[in-house]
Amino acid sequence: MTFKLDPKMQLGYVQLRVKSLTAQKKFYQALGFNIIKEKDKEVIFGAGSSEPILILTASEDVVPRPPRTTGLYHFAILVPSREDLAYMVGNLMKIKAPFSGAGDHLYSEAFYLTDPEGNGIEIYRDRPRSEWTIKDDGGIDTDTLPVDFNGIMALFDPNREWTGFPKGTVLGHMHLTVSKLNDELSHFYLDALGLDLKTNFMGSAYFMSAGGYHHHIAANVWSGIGAPLAPSVANGLINYSLNLSSIDELNKLKQNLTEHHVSYEEVDGKVIVQDLNHNGMIFSVKNT
Repeated sequence: MTFKLDPKMQLGYVQLRVKSLTAQKKFYQALGFNIIKEKDKEVIFGAGSSEPILILTASEDVVPRPPRTTGLYHFAILVPSREDLAYMVGNLMKIKAPFSGAGDHLYSEAFYLTDPEGNGIEIYRDRPRSEWTIKDDGGIDTDTLPVDFNGIMALFDPNREWTGFPKGTVLGHMHLTVSKLNDELSHFYLDALGLDLKTNFMGSAYFMSAGGYHHHIAANVWSGIGAPLAPSVANGLINYSLNLSSIDELNKLKQNLTEHHVSYEEVDGKVIVQDLNHNGMIFSVKNT
């Protein structure tokens, strides 16, 4: 039987290496993230809760990530409803947040920003699954169409108090820039990790998920096929976490990684895997 990653898997947090912790902290606070904990070289944020969703870690030897290298394309913050999306966008427009674009992806409506160190951010809401176009093979149609800005902002309530991200906000997906979409990448994500390929977008991006979601992880070659790896001390993505529903599911993942000759490290009950671009993926059991 073909291994599949826990269908109840949920993403947890994303950790970024930053050059200026002060500037990045200020930016993300203004964006609506709430500080859970901070120390000299690290700030842990939530988004409408006390659960970590974003960790900023300062590094003295950090260098700017060179253009057109592998790494983070964007991390995506999922809000519970279209009304919540309007609430976020309307309030961020008031402070002139640096929006870089927006798009209707058929299954979601999304707005994009870039932080002061060049990290991409998506804030989006999902349409109900009943409105997704799901093919007989389980694939899901996607596109990038103009977003219905007026329809969204008609739901903006200026009298709703600004308290940052609403309760129920989560890390929805990770989108990565990779060097190649090849058999090696498919082996890692689909065979070893057990994700499903939901969309092959024009041969330039794979959208992969567990449990039938449109995508938990996307990988694109839009910076060019054969894009080099970013330096290990470049600013940007360090790792991200994936929460499984049980020890049994974690053990099944470990067994499958071994069978597919993918090395991993175990630390404090967590399984740490390096993806093909040397980004850390931290698998653990939820609430442990």
